[in-house]
Amino acid sequence: MKINKNIMCTVLSFGLIASLGSGMAVKAEGEYQTTGEDYEINYIAINETGATTKALLDVVKMYQEQVNPNFKMNMEYINDQQARNQKIRTLAASDELPDWFTCDIDSFYEQLWDAGVVANVGEIYDELGITDKFYPIALHYPSLESGEIAGISWQSQSEFFYYNKDVFAEAGIEETPKTFDELLDACAKIESIQKTPIAMDGAWRLLRYLAFVPYRMTGNEFIESAAKGETPFSSETGLAGAKFVEEIGQYFQEGWTTADSTTVAQLVVNGDAGMYYSGSWDLNIFGTEDMELLDNIGVFTLPILGEDDATTAADGFFNGGTPTAISAKCAEDEEFKNFFRFLWDHYNDRCFVNGTLPPGKPSSMDDASEFQKELLNNFANAESFAKCWDVVTDVATAEVMLNETPSLTLGALTPEEWAAHLDETIKQNVQ
Repeated sequence: MKINKNIMCTVLSFGLIASLGSGMAVKAEGEYQTTGEDYEINYIAINETGATTKALLDVVKMYQEQVNPNFKMNMEYINDQQARNQKIRTLAASDELPDWFTCDIDSFYEQLWDAGVVANVGEIYDELGITDKFYPIALHYPSLESGEIAGISWQSQSEFFYYNKDVFAEAGIEETPKTFDELLDACAKIESIQKTPIAMDGAWRLLRYLAFVPYRMTGNEFIESAAKGETPFSSETGLAGAKFVEEIGQYFQEGWTTADSTTVAQLVVNGDAGMYYSGSWDLNIFGTEDMELLDNIGVFTLPILGEDDATTAADGFFNGGTPTAISAKCAEDEEFKNFFRFLWDHYNDRCFVNGTLPPGKPSSMDDASEFQKELLNNFANAESFAKCWDVVTDVATAEVMLNETPSLTLGALTPEEWAAHLDETIKQNVQ
C-alpha cells in the first residue's frame, strides 16, 4: 500500500471536490476524507458469489465513485476452509499477512493476536465512533474470551429448524417441537409415514446437534471448560450430548455424511423429508424471491430440555458469519480508516438489497421482507448465543471431533467410547 500523506483531499459525499495541501484534512459533517492517491486492500475471503461479498463490493464501488477513484480492493476467494487456513498460516509465518482475511477467532488467531500482527477491531470501531452501529451479538461473536472484538461480523445469522408443513400434517404432528423429547417424537411419527425425519449433511452440522443438550444444561460453560481440558467429555454433560447424537442420528437419511447441502435441503422443500437444521442463510432455498418463507415451509427454534435449563427458549445459535481479521499494518493507515468509516455508513443498507441480514442497524427496513424483519428483531434482542465446537476447540481436536462424531450415529462407537477418545485427544492437544 502506497499513500502520499502530504496530499489530502476532502471529498463531499455527493461528488469529488479536492482540496490539495499539506497536513490532514478536517472531516466535516456529511463529508469523507481521502488521500486521493492509489490505495489497495488485499483480502482473502470465502465466497465470490455470497451476498455479503456483493454488499461489500457495492460499497467499494460507491467509495470509488463518491470518494476516491484510486481505491482498490483485491479479492482472493478460497472456499475450502482448510486450504484457506493453511494459506493464512503460511503467509503469517513469512510476515506477509494480507490486509484482511477470513479467519475464525480460534487458537491460531489467538497466536496472531499475541504476536501483535492483527488489529483490535473494537478499538477501530471506538476510534471511528461506529461501535453503536452494530447489534450486540455482531460485536461479541468475533470476540476473544477476554472480551476484545477481534474481527468483523458481516451479517446477522440465526439458526433454526426448517420444516415441511405438509409432512408434519401427514404425520399427525399438530405443533412444532418445543422440547427435545417432542423433537424425537416428531421424528418417530415422520418415520412411520416412510419419510426421512431429518435431512442431514456434513459433519460440521452434526457438531451443532452435539452442542444442543450441553448448551441447554450449562450454557457455554461446558464447551469452554471441555475445550481447555478442565471438564471431561465422559462427564454427565458430555455424555448427554453424545447420547442425544446417537439417538437422533437414526433419523437422518442414508448416506448423509457425503450428502450435498443444497440437495439435502431440497428434500424438505419437496416433501421427502420433514426437517432440516440450518439458518437464515438458506432462505434462498426455503424462501421466495422476496425473502418470505415458501407456503409449505415453517420454522421452529432450538428446543429446550425443561424448566431447569440454564438457557431460555430464546437463546440459541446466533452468529455474525465467519469473521474477517484486519492486519495491524493495515489498521494504521489513514486511508483504511477513511474507507472503513464510509463502509459502515452504507454497508448495512446494501445487505437487504443482496438478500442477507446486516450485522448492524440499517437506515431503513423498506427493503426487508416481513420474515427478515422478524429474524433481525430476534437477533437484535438476543442476550446470548451458543458457541460452536469447531471454533472453540483447538484445530487438532476439532478435526478429531469432526471425524469421530458421525460414528455415534452409525453405531460404530458408543457414547462412552467416543468420550474416552475425545478426552485423550484434548489431553494431548491442550498439553
